[in-house]
Amino acid sequence: MAETQPKEQSARVIPMTVNDLILMQINDLRSEMREGRKDLSERVERLERRQDRLEEKLETTRQEIRDVRKELNARMDKLDARMDKQDEKIDGLRKEFGARMDKQDEKIEKLADKIDALSGKIDSAMNHGQIITVSAISIAVGVLYAVFFK
Repeated sequence: MAETQPKEQSARVIPMTVNDLILMQINDLRSEMREGRKDLSERVERLERRQDRLEEKLETTRQEIRDVRKELNARMDKLDARMDKQDEKIDGLRKEFGARMDKQDEKIEKLADKIDALSGKIDSAMNHGQIITVSAISIAVGVLYAVFFK
């Protein structure tokens, strides 16, 4: 009988062919590519989520700006309306003031006419008064002359 020889280990070194080596490297590259794609997909998803949050914030900010503009426009419209009312009041007061000034000018003109008329009378009265005064002084001097020198 033949002696049984111990079994050789089944892990025998099998020489690799170039094709086997290339296939092994291709499989490693595929595996790295899958890992890379997975990492890239995760990064892209994170970036997309972040972009979505930023876009939401941007839209919220834009809406707030629109709301503030709307409120400011409403306030400006109210202020414009108040300013228009004030302008109308001022115009009314200007017209009223102008009318009053016209009345005062008329009164002043009438007074000036009266003063002119009175000044003519006063001039005439002054002339008469001067004549009367001169006459009275003349008579008084005459009387004094008669009293003292006769």
